[in-house]
Amino acid sequence: MKCVSDIVYDPRHKLELDLYLPDTLTADACVIYAHGGGFRRGHRAHVETGHFAQKLTDAGFAMASMSYRLRTDLDAFSEEDVEHIQAQVARSEKVGLDMSPNLYGAAFIAAMEDMSNAIEYLWVEGERLGIASRKLGVLGISAGGIAGLALAYPPMPWVRRVSRPDAVVAISSAVVQPWRLEADGPPCLMFHGPNDRIINIGNAQLGAARAEQVGAPLTLIDTKVKGHVSQVDEVLDGTHPDGTPYMQMVIDQFARLREDD
Repeated sequence: MKCVSDIVYDPRHKLELDLYLPDTLTADACVIYAHGGGFRRGHRAHVETGHFAQKLTDAGFAMASMSYRLRTDLDAFSEEDVEHIQAQVARSEKVGLDMSPNLYGAAFIAAMEDMSNAIEYLWVEGERLGIASRKLGVLGISAGGIAGLALAYPPMPWVRRVSRPDAVVAISSAVVQPWRLEADGPPCLMFHGPNDRIINIGNAQLGAARAEQVGAPLTLIDTKVKGHVSQVDEVLDGTHPDGTPYMQMVIDQFARLREDD
């Protein structure tokens, strides 16, 4: 595995990504990795970043671990957007989300925008960087997964402004605007477990129930492993009751990025 570090993908906000590639310096497709931290903290080079990068590059993918804006407040947005964000927060609470509003407020929208910008950068520069496919996936942890799921099914009016991924895997996350799910959206796979004090699995189940109702391609896997951060190790090293390693399920989810349009 090789790493090209500190690639500036958004000069305006001085945001960078680290691109992990197979030893051949070529990849079938690319997966964007988004760290957790509640949209308040975290870094693209956490220990688990390297573990996921090794698994993905071994399977022939590139992995772009991105930084995104943290602690973004409402004052970063226009008055019109502030009204939209506040209305969305109220609606999320009304449909039954019981997690911190910080996870679906202004900082969440900023991270989603940054992820979209990373996608657009890789669309333009991917071939030069050794990536064969223009299709892009997102692997998000906790808050990073929330942003990835939302980008797959963007809130109004951002649906007209952002670029969507072609597949998403989210760990210890939830769909914070389940009413945005639709039958023809990108496929999403969520890993979660019980006794998660940060994002209760009930929030993920809310999205899964809505997906079943409307026929959206979103699947929730309950690992039965307790806790929030423990899900990362479980996905990296654990096995589904049917005998399939969870990481193989992740690889299979992103294998669709290799498919022709």
